Amino acid sequence: MLQDTDDLAKLGLLAATMGAGSRIYHVGFVVPDLDAAIADVSQGLGVTFTEPMTLPYQTLHTPDGPRDVSLRLTYSARPAHIELIANAPGSLWDFADQRRGHHLGVWADDVDAEADRLDARGWRRLWWATNDDGGLAFSYHDTPYGFYIELVGTTAKAFYPAWFGAADPGVLTPTA
Repeated sequence: MLQDTDDLAKLGLLAATMGAGSRIYHVGFVVPDLDAAIADVSQGLGVTFTEPMTLPYQTLHTPDGPRDVSLRLTYSARPAHIELIANAPGSLWDFADQRRGHHLGVWADDVDAEADRLDARGWRRLWWATNDDGGLAFSYHDTPYGFYIELVGTTAKAFYPAWFGAADPGVLTPTA
């Protein structure tokens, strides 16, 4: 747990409130209409969201072969981060799946090695994207608990502060 604003400065914007040892940085939910959900959650809970983006990965991989899917999403600008993902019918992100607590986002220094470790635990890899070098950019794994684990390479950390700061400039300068 964070003790003061010095902890936040030391741990960084993406550490959330779980502490230095935690790699969990967000909870993601698939919603039927992204823009409507942003408006509703923003107004209902006082949460500021980033401008929605479409992931650059158009081809994702599954055990049954590659699939094309467009993923549009947003994050809340302040920890604990909430990710809202637009419904993508026929994919892992299909609102009809009925998994309302969709996934935990977990940082991984080596997504390939961590994905292999989760696979060995029986947390099967379901969908993933590859970088230009062929390594994993992210992967989703099934758990026996009714939610997925999303592994995301720590190299992506550099992207988030500017995106969050554009939505909420104060997030980059914590106050006491």
